[in-house]
Amino acid sequence: MRAVEVLRRPWTAWAVLGLVALGGAVVALQPAARGPGVVVAPALAAALVLAGVALHRPAGARVWLVQAGVLAALSLGQVLDAGALLALRAASDGVTHAVAAAVVVLLAVRTGRRAGRADALEVGVIVGVLGLFAAQAAVLLATWSPTARAALMASTDVVLLASVLRMALTRRDARSVASWCCVAAACALLLHDVLRLVRGGPGSEGDVAGDGAGAAALVVGLGLLGAAQLHPSARRLLDAEHMAPARRRSTVVLGLLPLVLVPVGLRLVDLAFGGTGLPTWAHLVVGTGAAAAGVLRSWAALRSSEHLADHDPLTDLPNRRALARAHAEGPGGDGWALLLVDLDDFKDVNDAHGHDVGDLLLLGVRDRLLAAVGEHGVVARFGGDEFAVLVRPGAQDDVAEAVVTGLRHPLDVGDLVLRTSASVGLAPPAPGTSLAEQLTRADVALYAAKAAGRDVVRTYHPDQRAEVQHRYALSSQVRALLAGRSPSVGRLEVHYQPLVELATGEVVGAEALVRWRHPEHGLLAPDAFLGHVATSGLDAELDAAVLVDVLEQLGRWRDQRRRALPVSVNLTRTSLLDPGLPERVREALARAGVPGSQLHLEITEHEPLPDDERLLEVLRGLRALGAGVHLDDYGRGYTSLDYLQRFPVQVLKIDRSIVAGAGGTRLVAGLVAMSRTLRLDLLAEGVETQEQRTRLVEQGVRFGQGWLFSPALPAAEYADRVLGPGAAPAPPPDVPAPRLPLGDTAGRPRAAVPSVDVGGAVRPVEAPRG
Repeated sequence: MRAVEVLRRPWTAWAVLGLVALGGAVVALQPAARGPGVVVAPALAAALVLAGVALHRPAGARVWLVQAGVLAALSLGQVLDAGALLALRAASDGVTHAVAAAVVVLLAVRTGRRAGRADALEVGVIVGVLGLFAAQAAVLLATWSPTARAALMASTDVVLLASVLRMALTRRDARSVASWCCVAAACALLLHDVLRLVRGGPGSEGDVAGDGAGAAALVVGLGLLGAAQLHPSARRLLDAEHMAPARRRSTVVLGLLPLVLVPVGLRLVDLAFGGTGLPTWAHLVVGTGAAAAGVLRSWAALRSSEHLADHDPLTDLPNRRALARAHAEGPGGDGWALLLVDLDDFKDVNDAHGHDVGDLLLLGVRDRLLAAVGEHGVVARFGGDEFAVLVRPGAQDDVAEAVVTGLRHPLDVGDLVLRTSASVGLAPPAPGTSLAEQLTRADVALYAAKAAGRDVVRTYHPDQRAEVQHRYALSSQVRALLAGRSPSVGRLEVHYQPLVELATGEVVGAEALVRWRHPEHGLLAPDAFLGHVATSGLDAELDAAVLVDVLEQLGRWRDQRRRALPVSVNLTRTSLLDPGLPERVREALARAGVPGSQLHLEITEHEPLPDDERLLEVLRGLRALGAGVHLDDYGRGYTSLDYLQRFPVQVLKIDRSIVAGAGGTRLVAGLVAMSRTLRLDLLAEGVETQEQRTRLVEQGVRFGQGWLFSPALPAAEYADRVLGPGAAPAPPPDVPAPRLPLGDTAGRPRAAVPSVDVGGAVRPVEAPRG
């Protein structure tokens, strides 16, 4: 058993390859070793092939078993190379070359398949060429003459050469060791046959044992065949899917060329050896058929390439190039109207369910668009979730409304039912307007549709351009702001809104809220620029900037010996899916000298979070640092009870819409019951009236925040009003920070902290003495 395990190791094949190279060198340099070498080599190759088949059970094992039998016959023929047994040697030699050629050709046939499916024209060419070769081999073997055997050898070489060229031109996966060994073996045997023919001339097979180079080529070629089967990669060597070629049209057509030339090569061999093979008309018929098939395949490839150049590969709708052609060939008169259709929240579908589901959704959207447009226009896809529709003048309003209405209905995608909607920008017909200008106008209108709340149609108006220009300028400034390249765009400021215990008004922490101090527009609230941050892909950069600013501020308050309260920082989905986030937070905490317990991280529900082990590892890493995890805006967006089971959440923040809503009382009562079961703290957002506060306290909500207590305050004002003067002594470095109240569900005693009166007035509370 140990010997079997050793033979299965990949390095065993490499050891055999080393021995093969050494044997080839010995045979080439030592004349005395050539005779024994050409006898031992086929026998050893047969043994290695049988061992490989027994060990690895490869696909196409029968082919290799036949090859092993022929190799054994060749070895026997070399031993009995005398008298009446010459015929046996000649027959076994010819069959050996024929089977070797058939093996390589079989690899070429397999490369013409993809997952068990083959192109009909390719198969026709391969079958015709192999049939011609088999017929010529049969005729030559039937003559039993040295000239016929030499012609068979040359014919085999033609097929070997064509097969190797085809594999080199079309093979998708030629990187396995077994594959390379087979190709190298074919080349070595080809060299052996050429040298044998050159040495003996057209009418003789030559004496390979008397030629060092020829003998070495034979030994190396047969050894490579054995090593190929001994390597573990031989399991899939004849697997059709593994052998599938790159199906680019150019490589498919190019791969037919060597096969098309085989009939010509076989006819030339026949003429060179006295015309003992097939008649001329057989080569002419097969050659003409192969050439015709190659031309038809080229024509089909050209047609397919032309179609792909003008159509989207997923939906088969016209692309932008085809749309430009349709626009140029338009109805005349008033020209085309143009719709730009953009799916709302398509990225969330891809993130939550995967791109395969996203592609199926796009196919369903395509069908809805075609049904809505009908005979009134042309539907095209530009990429992603963006579609364009050219509409005949007069029908654009009806078509646009039909598109929006049609996409509101849920789509069945596999086992899922997905709700969709789309925003549509409409550029009215404008005679003489280019497609580029129409697209610009439709894009401007599309932005207006998204700004209006999505799932609507907006028609282009020149005044909308100013808003787009403002958006573009602001997006560029956002990039410069986060990169810190230009002071002229202003600076980010972090304000702190106190979090309080509703029953007592005591401040238990704060939420960090980012603002933009703009040189022209003043202090911008998050709603004015966070959308530009998201569309620019800068979520993670903004998260990092706010996090560093907050931790540095906490470090400064510590140096001022102010009271320590935790601060909550919002993290977007992009940051939470970054495996390196816990390490960067750890480094930032260390630089600021702040314990992890003073940092709380809030997960927003505005974006769906995947059921991903990577995300769970990030949250566990943050919890290991001592940071708390809060679930923000619960009750709005992608609310999921599964979040509470999967994620290490301590605090549930009730969205302001539930706090202010008429039906919020029953919802809050349900959340309170759930939080008690799950041992979570509840924090109500957007508390603005004393009535809301009283109701929340009566229902059992412990914490809250909102304008009733205090707006978000600049850092200095928050420190003076909430944290108080820096009089408290600094704790010894080896004493852990005390547990802070927010998130503590165990009922531990808390240190007294400042409290906030209704209306935002902050009053200090004395710490207990002793």
